[in-house]
Amino acid sequence: MKKQVDARSNRRRAGARARRKYAALRRTWLRRHRKLWALATLAAVAFWFAFSWLMRLFPGDLTWARAAFAGALGATLIALRQSPPVSIASWQEGAYGEEATAKQLRVLEKEGWVVLHDLVNGSANLDHVVLGPGGAFCLNSKWSGYRLEQTAEGRFVGRHQYDEDLYRDVESMLRKARAEGAALSGQITQRCGQKVWVQPVIVWWGDVASGGKSLDGVGVVQGKHLADRLRAFKGGRPVPQFDQVVAALQPGRHSQRRVVVT
Repeated sequence: MKKQVDARSNRRRAGARARRKYAALRRTWLRRHRKLWALATLAAVAFWFAFSWLMRLFPGDLTWARAAFAGALGATLIALRQSPPVSIASWQEGAYGEEATAKQLRVLEKEGWVVLHDLVNGSANLDHVVLGPGGAFCLNSKWSGYRLEQTAEGRFVGRHQYDEDLYRDVESMLRKARAEGAALSGQITQRCGQKVWVQPVIVWWGDVASGGKSLDGVGVVQGKHLADRLRAFKGGRPVPQFDQVVAALQPGRHSQRRVVVT
């Protein structure tokens, strides 16, 4: 039973930093625009009174229309408050991606793989660390409206699914994934005194040509194929002193960093 509880607690960590960051930034955004929200609320109330007065000019009981209009105004205000700028909303999308990846990895956990989520990495974090027969993997989850298409050179380019003229830089994500893999390897070396090779992986929650491929030492995998691709991975190296490495990385050994918003 304790192992089941620990597993559930570990899965809840997936996306935790992104959710905290989103909540903190959204609170700041709402606080900085509180006068605007107050004016919008007053305007909505004024519109409702004006609408109610107009309804009195028509015959019959139109109470339902006034109630419907009030509900529409309230729903609009709520929707606006739940729609922060893209720079803030992207943190919530990040949490969606990490949670989707955690769900995919449950299959591997049942097979005996070790899966850890949201580990401290300096001032940032590592989305997921996976340890299994194929070696050690450092996963970075991306929830995106862009589809990854292959160029003539075999590279990936991110193209927006609704606007062909919008592109997303994939090269910067590859560099970040490699840096995170190196950072994880360095953490293991520092805590266990042994070098462990780590395979960086980008988990893309969106369309990916052919389900993914390896680029510059980084695996790019479409989310729904993640478990199968990790099982089939042949380039890894077994993790020496497996239990010692797991204990060194286990969540709960490191304090969570407080999110500071300026």
